[in-house]
Amino acid sequence: MSNKISSTSHSNKVPRASHSNKVSNSNASHPNKVSNSNASHPNNKVSNSNASHPNKVSNSNASHPNKVSNSNASHPNKVSNSNASHPNNKVSNSNASHPNKVSSGVSIFIDNSSILFEGTYTVGRIENASAYDQRRRSVYLNELKIDYGRLLSRALHGREICNNPTIVGIQPPKEDSLWNYVQSLGYKVIFHAYKERLSYTISTFTIAVMNTIQTKDPGTMIIISSDDNYNPLAKEALKRGWEVETWSWMKGAFHDYNITVDEKSRYTHNYLGSHYKYFTCAYTDKMLDHPHTKYVLEINYTEEWNDKHIMEFYSMLELFGWWCRDKISKKLFLYFGSRKSYEKAKQQLRIKYPHIIQLDVHN
Repeated sequence: MSNKISSTSHSNKVPRASHSNKVSNSNASHPNKVSNSNASHPNNKVSNSNASHPNKVSNSNASHPNKVSNSNASHPNKVSNSNASHPNNKVSNSNASHPNKVSSGVSIFIDNSSILFEGTYTVGRIENASAYDQRRRSVYLNELKIDYGRLLSRALHGREICNNPTIVGIQPPKEDSLWNYVQSLGYKVIFHAYKERLSYTISTFTIAVMNTIQTKDPGTMIIISSDDNYNPLAKEALKRGWEVETWSWMKGAFHDYNITVDEKSRYTHNYLGSHYKYFTCAYTDKMLDHPHTKYVLEINYTEEWNDKHIMEFYSMLELFGWWCRDKISKKLFLYFGSRKSYEKAKQQLRIKYPHIIQLDVHN
C-alpha cells in the first residue's frame, strides 16, 4: 500500500482555473488575456503603472505570462495551497472524494472492549491451548497478553500518524509499550473508558470516527476491533474518499456490505491471527499447565531480562512467546512447541545473552 497520503478531488482539476497556461482572476475570460481594471487591449497587453511590455503580466507577484501567480506558486502547472505537495496533482480540501488521492497521514481507532477476550480463543486455537470452553466449544488461552504498542506499530508499518490515536474500552496497563511509543511519535493517546454497556462503547467509537471523517481531509483510516461491527463506518469513510484498513480476529472482510470497485481498491482487511506472534504472548507468575512441556528452557531469574525483553526475544525468533516467571524459586521457564524452535532459542540465548545462566533443560 502506498505510504503517500493524499486529499484530493481530481488530479488535473484546478479550482477557478481551467488551463495551466491561463492567468486567472475575477475578470479573466481568455487563456492569453490578462484582465484587470487597467487593461485595455484584447490580446496580451497589460496596462498599469508598472507594465512595460505587451506580453508581461505586471503585479507584485506575477513574473511570467504563463504562470498562475499567488504567494505560494512556484511552477506554471502547480496548484498551490497549504495542502498541495505535487506540481501535477491534486487540490486538497475537506470535500475531496476522488479515490486517486495522496493523503497526509494515518488516523487510528481501537475498540478495546473485547480484543483481548476474543484473542484468547483465536490464539488459543492456533497454539493448541489446554483449557477448553464447553459453551463455545473451543480451546482458549486464558494467560494471553496483548502489547498494544506493538499492535499499533504493526498496523502503522512505518507510516506516520496525523492525529492522536483513539482507544475506547479497556485501558491498556501502564507498563504497556503503547504510551511511550505514541509519545515518541509526538502524540498522546485519547482514551474513553468502558462503561459496562456495549451501546456506550459503540456510540463513543462511532462519534470519534465520524468527527474525523467530517473534519479532516481524506487520508488513511485504521480501525482495530475484535470483529466487523464497524463495517458501516468503514463504508462511510470509503464513500468520502478515505483509504480504510480494518484489523480484527475475523478472517472475512465486509460481509453483506456492497462496496464499489473503486472503494474496494481503497479497502484492506487484516486478520489479527496472521500477526499475533508480534504483539501477543502468554505468561504467568506461577507454573501453569502448558501443553508443550516437553521443550522447556529453565534459566535463572534476572530483573535485567524483563517481560518486554523476553517478548522481543520470541519475536526475533518469529515464535509465539509463552513463559512463566516463578518469583518464588527465582526461575524463568520458556516454553517451545517443537524441538527445532527449542534448539534455535537455546543457541540464540548463548549468543545474545551470555550472562543468563541455563540451569536445566527439559527434553
